[in-house]
Amino acid sequence: MIDAIHDNDAPEILIERRDGVAILLFNRPRAANAQGFTFGGALLSALDEIERDDSVSAIVISGVGKVFCAGGKIGEIMKVDGVDMEEQLRAIRQTFRAVQRIREHDLPVICALNGAAIGGGAALALACDLVVAAEEGSYSFPFGRLGAAAADMGCAYLLPRIVGTARAKQILLTGATINAHEGRADGLFVDVVPRAEVLDTAVALARSIIAAGPRRAVAATKQILLRGESADYATCTSYELYLQCYMLSTDGHKERLKGFLDSRKA
Repeated sequence: MIDAIHDNDAPEILIERRDGVAILLFNRPRAANAQGFTFGGALLSALDEIERDDSVSAIVISGVGKVFCAGGKIGEIMKVDGVDMEEQLRAIRQTFRAVQRIREHDLPVICALNGAAIGGGAALALACDLVVAAEEGSYSFPFGRLGAAAADMGCAYLLPRIVGTARAKQILLTGATINAHEGRADGLFVDVVPRAEVLDTAVALARSIIAAGPRRAVAATKQILLRGESADYATCTSYELYLQCYMLSTDGHKERLKGFLDSRKA
């Protein structure tokens, strides 16, 4: 499916559901799935739709074609002779909000990195909880080469937390491109597979998360991990205490506990 070609009359974000997993596909392969004026709004709408769907417990994000996402669309978001600043701000702000939405989404979000993720595309992939990369997958951070700050859409926050401060500085200040195997060594990718297998591998990972816990329990785990990134120990453990007591009262916990006890009796 990710090698299919669709014209610009088709939805910008395709949504497919597979047994509890929602697959969101960036659907502008002829434009390298670049982030134009409507990209952020379309992605936000898709993420909201999936969060309201109780039949879905995990999300996989990928791109149609050979490029995951080429970042800001040149000729639309960026032009040599300039762009109306208000229009530009609104479009970029929507994409920023989509990146933040991925981070804060109730459901775990897995990126199936089918190819290059450039600039804002790399930021979007970094915001996902886990990334499975195709062998052709890569992150590129070319902001400085285009005369812009060498950080975008949370890269300066997210990258140091994954690869460490010194490595993040090296990557951002040099405008580096990180290939799939370098990314795995840096902790950016949890697996590297042939491109033909990247989507199915990401879906299988999503299903393993679904099998590990009920929808609400997985959401709770994701939220406490987010809190742990910036909260001190006492704040984090206090949040864990009340969240865990709530989780112990849910039907999902009671069902899983009963199943565990029944299996021990058997």
